[in-house]
Amino acid sequence: MRFRWFPVLVLAAASFLAKPPPLRADVPLPACVLSPGSVAEAWNVIRLATSNVGRLIHEGRLTEVAEQVALCSPSLRLLAQAPVAPEQHARLSELTAQAFRHVNSIAQSGMAQSGKDAERFFGDLQAVLRDAGALFDPKLVSGEIYQCRAHPDFVLPEPDSRCRKCNEPLVVRRIPYSFIYVQPGDATLKLAAAAPAALAAGKKAEVTLKLETIKGAPVNPADLLVIHSQPVHVLIADTALGDFHATHAVPAGRPGEFVFSFEPAGAGPYRVWADVVPVATGLEELPFTDIGGAYAPKEAADKADTLLADAGGFHFQIAFAGGNGSQVTARQIQLMRLNVTDASGQPVRRLEPFLNAFAHVTAIYDDHRTVLRLHPAGGDILRDDVRGGPLLGFKIYPPRTGFVRFFCQVRIDGRIVTAPFSVNVTE
Repeated sequence: MRFRWFPVLVLAAASFLAKPPPLRADVPLPACVLSPGSVAEAWNVIRLATSNVGRLIHEGRLTEVAEQVALCSPSLRLLAQAPVAPEQHARLSELTAQAFRHVNSIAQSGMAQSGKDAERFFGDLQAVLRDAGALFDPKLVSGEIYQCRAHPDFVLPEPDSRCRKCNEPLVVRRIPYSFIYVQPGDATLKLAAAAPAALAAGKKAEVTLKLETIKGAPVNPADLLVIHSQPVHVLIADTALGDFHATHAVPAGRPGEFVFSFEPAGAGPYRVWADVVPVATGLEELPFTDIGGAYAPKEAADKADTLLADAGGFHFQIAFAGGNGSQVTARQIQLMRLNVTDASGQPVRRLEPFLNAFAHVTAIYDDHRTVLRLHPAGGDILRDDVRGGPLLGFKIYPPRTGFVRFFCQVRIDGRIVTAPFSVNVTE
């Protein structure tokens, strides 16, 4: 199904997409990954990045391969200059030069979406890296690197170390295999909640979440990475995907327990997701539970695409590029653009950063289980005095077809505004 654009909207959207804001790759990684400071760090980046490339090739997500394999390049440059035995200098130079060629070939194959070529060149790269690794101490080649959860640019090769800035224990460094969407695998976490038996419309409800591993061990803040300034983000939606809330939970002072509050628009029930990234895997998980009664999803009465929304006295518009024209296509990376204007149609350039971003978008499929979290391309916003808008760009990878509700949240003049949209994802 194509979007139902009115003629004037077609022109507006065409202009909107034809003149996009400049985008950087949305790689939310600390600088030390892109500029390693030691041989151990370089080999760690190469090991993690190549593992991710293999997974992306296996999943057929070739357009993401270039971004991951490119992480190897700064590390290869450092290795090419690393101190080795004099008789091994020439061999090291030869191998790193070969590795650079294979990295470029893998990236080009990914962009051309040639899976066979990407797989072939990836095998060649792995063979060259094995030969290069034989020139170094095995502990440097296969060792872990540890980073601070709050200061990820502080890294050490020794376990059981602490951050010199905050004295918190360091955790094993991980690099997500995708910066857009992580395919759910075997869950490592489960979620439960204690909330009022009956929720009341407009009345603040306090909820206690209990986060555990699958085996029942409590999950504490130290077991989670800090993403967008918080370890536990909370998403809440009613059975019709009409009333949506996003907040974060704070430690309750008991193992594995976190608390948050919200004001439901209705008496419930509601589904609650915890958006978290375990230290052990470095991969996003979204365990969920229900509060306020038995949760029975309601099918949307109107499944038309809705790409315009009015909220908080502002106008919001989303549009898509890439894939199959203006359609949102499953299993393809596409660009989504958000435009924010005021009641008179003037562009809003005063979007304020909150939780390190100018906007947070949550997309919930009509199965009420599949959830996407999107943030503007360009990485985290770390200064409170900067402003954004009116255009923001997002990368999106819809994992399957279906009807999806999008909830876009921005902060304007100190107030959070939520704009809802509806999108049909097609083949």
